[in-house]
Amino acid sequence: MSDNSINTIVDCVFDIFFESDYVAENFLNIISTIDDFEEIIKLPLHQIPDAIRKNDPNLKLQPLYEIRSSTNQEYKILLGDNTIGIAIHDKYSSWSKSFFPQIQKIFSLIFESKKIKTINRMGLRYVDFLEDENIFDTGKIKVDIDKIPATDKKMFLRIEDHVEQVSYNKVITNKTQHLTSSNTGSIVDIVTYIDTKPFILDDTFDKDDFFNDVDKLHNINKDKFKEVIDDERIRKYGL
Repeated sequence: MSDNSINTIVDCVFDIFFESDYVAENFLNIISTIDDFEEIIKLPLHQIPDAIRKNDPNLKLQPLYEIRSSTNQEYKILLGDNTIGIAIHDKYSSWSKSFFPQIQKIFSLIFESKKIKTINRMGLRYVDFLEDENIFDTGKIKVDIDKIPATDKKMFLRIEDHVEQVSYNKVITNKTQHLTSSNTGSIVDIVTYIDTKPFILDDTFDKDDFFNDVDKLHNINKDKFKEVIDDERIRKYGL
């Protein structure tokens, strides 16, 4: 992931899981006031009856709507009864100048509506596609079998851990494809999240604390990416 125009990011999403006395439709009017997010698309999950969705933990936290803007086309908002997220697909430019300010704008308005009772989880996901590259050749992670390098094999490596109360999972694959290209390459998929520190949105709620944690998710996500790629790429991207 990078904070300049040269980057390999193909997907990025920040989202929260929350509890509320309201349903997704009650948030649509709020979202429509933000940068012309008025194009509402019902996702396939919307066709499943409420009683089934809300009693299935795998469905409860999935989005029902995708909301796009006519004037801010690089972003889309994902909305469900218990989740709200903002995503970028293949148009990422900057965290500090673009994505983070957009997160602050959207979630500040949502918090002001007082429709959310508790935030149980926040997460940030970056997916990087390194086209025409075998990350196990060029990056910092080396894999061998019986002391023989295994870079000629297709591999899937998953790492899970936590740092500074932030959990993460990192998935690295080589010799694979992404929808953005017809060529093969490597994918680095990193999710950083906090699910042990619920935010209760009462009179004591401080949105600055929330956004500080969001920024921490980004910093740790970037650090985990730097553990995978080579130092030349780190310098090139200004990480």
